[in-house]
Amino acid sequence: MTEAELQSLQLCKAFTQHLVGKKLYEEATQAILKSKTALGDGQQMDECHFAAFRPGTIDYTPQHQIIHTLIDAMEKQKVCRLTYQAIEAPRPKTFHIKPLKLFSYHDAIYLHAQKAKEPGKPYRAPKYDPLLAVHRIKAAVMTDVTFQPENFDFEKTFNQHFGVIKEEAFEVEVAFTGWAAAYVAERRWSPKQEIIHKGKDKIILKLASSSRPELMGWLLSLGAGARVIKPDWLVKEIKAKMAAMAKCYNDV
Repeated sequence: MTEAELQSLQLCKAFTQHLVGKKLYEEATQAILKSKTALGDGQQMDECHFAAFRPGTIDYTPQHQIIHTLIDAMEKQKVCRLTYQAIEAPRPKTFHIKPLKLFSYHDAIYLHAQKAKEPGKPYRAPKYDPLLAVHRIKAAVMTDVTFQPENFDFEKTFNQHFGVIKEEAFEVEVAFTGWAAAYVAERRWSPKQEIIHKGKDKIILKLASSSRPELMGWLLSLGAGARVIKPDWLVKEIKAKMAAMAKCYNDV
């Protein structure tokens, strides 16, 4: 197995094991490796039993080399020079980063990194580490500059609060009814969440979120099945957002 194939296998493991579970993933991996050697040239495995529903997915073919560059840089602890096009930016920007982790979220690949010193410029530590969508990276060049990663724990950084955006966390309490209650109750949204059942078709969910826009988008997607109880400022923001959405249709 080549180094690139091994990197791809490790990437697939990290992105899929949580979905199918460790045991099933290991069984699938072993079966694929055995089948690769057992099948002759031109033969293919029958995949008729499995499929994926892919609306809104991203084609990462243009980022193939970029992903391998980032993996090499993480392994060798090298600073990278990135050219990045933010979603609302008028043009790409180039800056230097210390790549720490590639991870998947909602069918997209993200890079968690620390800002690195720009050559010839004074270093200014950002309030929050940059979170970069890989499909928006236009170019990645591994430099000769090495770095020593600070104590970094991905689970403690990302899997403690609701939302991939990591800003100051806040406590939230939401009431869910009907189908939304059943949907929310069967999933884990945060390691420290609390679900209180209120009769047959109502629950109260308590959790901490670090991302205001993601939380609001999720709650609004559940329609009348979700009602924010607290904090008060979030209730006001939800009301304002709903009024703005209604105005879009009232003006038609």
